[in-house]
Amino acid sequence: MADSTIDSELFVLQEQWPGESRQLGVGQAPAGGFTGSAHHNVAAAVFGVGEKVSIFNHGGDDGAGLSGRSDFIYLQVGTQNADAEIAVKSIVAPDSATLWYQVSNDPDTVVVADGSMLAAVAISPMTNSYWGWFWCGGVCPENFVSGLGGNYLTEGTVVAGQICTNDLTADAIGFGPVAGDTEIAIGMAYASDAA
Repeated sequence: MADSTIDSELFVLQEQWPGESRQLGVGQAPAGGFTGSAHHNVAAAVFGVGEKVSIFNHGGDDGAGLSGRSDFIYLQVGTQNADAEIAVKSIVAPDSATLWYQVSNDPDTVVVADGSMLAAVAISPMTNSYWGWFWCGGVCPENFVSGLGGNYLTEGTVVAGQICTNDLTADAIGFGPVAGDTEIAIGMAYASDAA
């Protein structure tokens, strides 16, 4: 089946990365926001490796997207897909068997492309070996990163229910239904994709 899309307001992610999230209050996002140049897409880590934070996204009438908690994790890019570099909304998974926090958007190099237990979404273009924040759980944090709103790639067979990562025909990682006992759910879709 051909690749398709699903809107950011039709799914939530289930945060599964190791460690505990630190709850941020109103006004406690990192300086310059999650894409601030002092700490995001930088050569040296500014926050702890794999540090996770949780913040409330005020959606609906108060702002963009859905209302609810959003989780971010601080990760390092490994080697990107040479044919399609990491961009905002790129889905990434670990690309090293020993460095769990190193991620890629290349389904041919990640440790597990179909049904990866650990997955996150890039919030901006990224550079190889650089560090930055990734969305990893909860509702789409459109209040904090407006570029995250809109369509996400799917394999074209997503229906309401659990979703996992999938290797798409477009040589990218997208969402698909949990199809077997070797695939781990990383979220929930509230509706079918646009296929």
